[in-house]
Amino acid sequence: MSRPARGTRLSRISPLSWIGAIAVHAAIVGLLLQFGTEPAQSSVPPRPDVEAVRVQAADEAWLEQRREAHRQALREEELRKQREREAQRKEAERKEAEKREREEEARRKAEEKKAKARTEAKRKAKEEAERKLAEKRKREEAARRKAEEGARKLKEAEQRAEARRQEQAQRRQREAARRARQADIWRIAIKKRIERVWLRPPAAGNISPCEVVVEQDEKGVVLFAKVRGCQASQAWQDSLRNAVLKASPLPRPPVAELFDRHLVITFRPKTPR
Repeated sequence: MSRPARGTRLSRISPLSWIGAIAVHAAIVGLLLQFGTEPAQSSVPPRPDVEAVRVQAADEAWLEQRREAHRQALREEELRKQREREAQRKEAERKEAEKREREEEARRKAEEKKAKARTEAKRKAKEEAERKLAEKRKREEAARRKAEEGARKLKEAEQRAEARRQEQAQRRQREAARRARQADIWRIAIKKRIERVWLRPPAAGNISPCEVVVEQDEKGVVLFAKVRGCQASQAWQDSLRNAVLKASPLPRPPVAELFDRHLVITFRPKTPR
């Protein structure tokens, strides 16, 4: 550090430095006064200009000491300020580092939170997709079982319907056969009744069968009789017609449902033996 000029203002010196300087100066003045009251050690009295030079030199030395002390104080003050600035800089750097660390920690936590949220969202999306897939498969399985059940029931219904149709057909066949037998029995009974009262004239050779168309009422009373398609003699045909009229009333059918107003009965002429 450069030495301050002589014209440096002493007001920059601290009050303690001033007090010390005044004390030293007073001591020097006291010594000078003491030396002035003592008898002269030399035969030659000191010269006034020499004394003034000596005092001036002492003052300059004192001032130089003060200046040096001031410079030292300034250096120490500057060092103190530098240390303070360095401490402030380090504190600022520490705080900045802590801030960056907090920000980095906050960023890391935010990233972790986002990553966790993404992972959770993926997990939920996967679970939702699996749930929907399971529900879809369940619906498809239920629909398949329902379709199979429907097909099975339809097949069973068709089988039952077919069984009923077959049973009804068989029943109708049995009923038709029964009715046919009953109708045959009835027709045979009518034919036998007619034949019992029929007085047949002789017929020559084999001739084709003759049919008698008969109309009767509900009580079996013959209302009309006519022989048709017959090659026999007229006398034979008239005897057959008269036999039908004589057999009236005709036998009743075993069941009322078989009754028929219009009957066609076939007779074959017989050759005399």
